[in-house]
Amino acid sequence: MFRVLDADSPISKEDFLQFEEILGKKLPKTMLGFYLQHNGGQPQVRGVHDDRHLFPFNSFNSLEEMKKSLTWFDDEVVPEGFKGADLLHFAYDPGSGNYALSLREEDYGKVYFYVLEEKAELYGQWPSFEDFLNSFVEE
Repeated sequence: MFRVLDADSPISKEDFLQFEEILGKKLPKTMLGFYLQHNGGQPQVRGVHDDRHLFPFNSFNSLEEMKKSLTWFDDEVVPEGFKGADLLHFAYDPGSGNYALSLREEDYGKVYFYVLEEKAELYGQWPSFEDFLNSFVEE
């Protein structure tokens, strides 16, 4: 597993469970494990890849930032076919790219990378948060 710098103060399992209550959804166990170990922060990596491309990566959001992000993204700034409430934004790249976990029933737990330019365009996807974590390219 990669090193993570500049993480926020550690969270408890109770903090994470309260966040799930706010969402009204259970999040993947791998996400719980990651956030108990690293509450956000910058991994020391070159990027993250799906099955076709290597993408830039900057930082994971802390649990508090994820809570705040629930009101940051409306339906006009997410990819076509999604509503703002369909995605849990948990990380971002150095530009205008976002990494988000799907909360939709039909693809729940899938991770998407999209960039907001003129409109939001999907560029990458991973079957799960665990697959996403396992696809980092270390420095």
